[in-house]
Amino acid sequence: MELLDVMKNLTIKQTGNESEQKLFKSIAADIDDVPTEIVIAEYTDKTLLIVSQYQKIGSMLMIQRDQVHSPLGVDNIYTTKVIFGATGEEQQVAARYLAEAINITKPLCIFINLKSYDIETVKACKDIILDLKGEENV
Repeated sequence: MELLDVMKNLTIKQTGNESEQKLFKSIAADIDDVPTEIVIAEYTDKTLLIVSQYQKIGSMLMIQRDQVHSPLGVDNIYTTKVIFGATGEEQQVAARYLAEAINITKPLCIFINLKSYDIETVKACKDIILDLKGEENV
């Protein structure tokens, strides 16, 4: 069963104090002739993103944005934490780039599993994610 089929059949049980789902979109696209599946789900308190070229979810990372105030202005700081899976520096950089590009304001739970982490591949993923969210490309 493919990843998109599994995600389509996923039911999320709602209880009184859990977060509410606001957006759920998925797409299968070819990036440099490699089938790529992207799923984004936004909840009131977090965002879930799956980017895979292996039809498996891959490593899980949690990314959170904090703001630092200084006399020169406000800077965003992104904290990346590996929850499970084997991750290299390329995976963490790609995950952080995607988090920054989609302008997260709440924690991002990202599963990322790409065959290549070159900048063209990651930028193509970013463009697809922004299209799914219905935003302009940055």
